[in-house]
Amino acid sequence: MHKEKFYIYRRDARKGSPSYSPKPHSAPHYEGRYIEGMEEWASWYCINKKDDGTYEAELDEAWNEGSHNGGGTITVDIPKEWFNLPYDDFLGHVVTLAAASHYGFTADDLKQRKGLKKFLGYEE
Repeated sequence: MHKEKFYIYRRDARKGSPSYSPKPHSAPHYEGRYIEGMEEWASWYCINKKDDGTYEAELDEAWNEGSHNGGGTITVDIPKEWFNLPYDDFLGHVVTLAAASHYGFTADDLKQRKGLKKFLGYEE
């Protein structure tokens, strides 16, 4: 299935790039309990539009595991009924998906992304 991606954030984005953020988008690492001194981070965060016209939130999380990074990609469908909400309320709901709020993403972060509103079908 083809997905059109709209990147909110990429950890490796350069300053000035649309997907750059000065925020670290990291959090204390949790494995049943918080592990002191260990952090995890978002490698990227995006909204995908699928071929069937539905959307999903996607976040790739990572943490150090010795000589490599652990983690994985979380994808969660955005409920169709949320698209009936006012845009600001919709964004408040979206950051609750795919661990986005855990990594410090807020509705305001999403609101600042030029082109997202149109990508999501909120403006003609």
